[in-house]
Amino acid sequence: MRTAGEGSPGLDDEVVRRWESGDRTPEPRYRKHLVLVFGLTADELGLLSPTELALRPTTDSAPDTIMRDDVLDAVVRKVTSMMSGTEGEFGRKLFLKGLLGAGVVPLLAQGITLPDDVDALAGPQRTRLDHRSVDAYRAITTSHRTLYWTSPATDLLPSVAAHVRLGATMMKDAFTTDPRLPQLAAAVAEGALLAARLTFFDLAHEQTAEAFFQLAQDTVEVSRDHDLAAAVLAHRAFVPGFAQREQPARAFLDAAHAHARYATGPLLRSWLHCVDGEVSARTGQARSSVARIRSAEDALGTSGTDPAWLDFFDVSRLSGFAGNALLLAGRHHAAAERLQEALDGLAGDAERQRAVLLFDLATAQAPDDAEQAFATAHQACDVLERDYYAMALERVPAARRALTGTPYLAQLNERVRALTPA
Repeated sequence: MRTAGEGSPGLDDEVVRRWESGDRTPEPRYRKHLVLVFGLTADELGLLSPTELALRPTTDSAPDTIMRDDVLDAVVRKVTSMMSGTEGEFGRKLFLKGLLGAGVVPLLAQGITLPDDVDALAGPQRTRLDHRSVDAYRAITTSHRTLYWTSPATDLLPSVAAHVRLGATMMKDAFTTDPRLPQLAAAVAEGALLAARLTFFDLAHEQTAEAFFQLAQDTVEVSRDHDLAAAVLAHRAFVPGFAQREQPARAFLDAAHAHARYATGPLLRSWLHCVDGEVSARTGQARSSVARIRSAEDALGTSGTDPAWLDFFDVSRLSGFAGNALLLAGRHHAAAERLQEALDGLAGDAERQRAVLLFDLATAQAPDDAEQAFATAHQACDVLERDYYAMALERVPAARRALTGTPYLAQLNERVRALTPA
């Protein structure tokens, strides 16, 4: 622990004796170091609770645990009808043309070059995976991740859903002992997580999102990827967390942290603390939320390597989480500073997050300067006119309350009405 920069362990013979006798379980801060000391996994050392054991990826997971074909087909059809406004024609074209075609159309439209071996995905049903098909599938998953920042959710979601459906089919047709299966499973899980994010955060279709979240959790078990498992579980915590149901949200977060003890980088650790803070804030625990943000800031100084798919969190996003936590704690001046810091550091293509930050900043500014607050909220509405994001509109009620009693409330209501889909 000293070598890792965490100071003295503070242990003595009595504490270790209680660990060995089973009278006491090592705290989380010790577990990751015990894993390294003994060269064994946390479950082999008996460090995981029954709940954590049930949720961890296993080495013998089989593709038959994946969502049933009829259920997944229904989800994909729901997505296509939801995006096109009709259940029939688009859905028939999607399946008649083949899932591969539907999955790559948006990539071609954006000028993204497909891998040379992409035709391997369109071959006959197979029982053994080959590197060409797995690499081609993973390349398209990566392209979808890139497209998220520049494509409207309504355009991207049908493509992602079709690609996920194809991947799930490939997994079910593969041997459970195939050495390439975990790689494919990780790509399918990443795609299912992206579909869940699109349906929940961007479009506010919670029921459809839940199906994709479940598929992501099913497939990540096969991947044996602890980082991705932590991300899937923590994302799932947002759903009950936003509904102010703390207990199920905490269950997902506890499982996410259990995976994070195996191997994560500083950004993923920091993001997990931020999600903890968000859940605390939404369940009325403002002080705990601010404390979680401090833990998130401390985590940035830890060691490790973050996965390539972690493109939804950076230092500016941490400032955004911090600003919202301070805002909900009633510390408006400090919140405004952190939110402005987040906006200044935000990537140019992160328009959806920009709208969220602007609404939060408007709420923070309102007690001292209602005119400036409305101007800031007006900017947020301008962003949403270009790129609709349901989660940004979730911030509007707080801005409305902050502007109550001012002449700007009616103007904000008028702008928001124009943004809300019919």
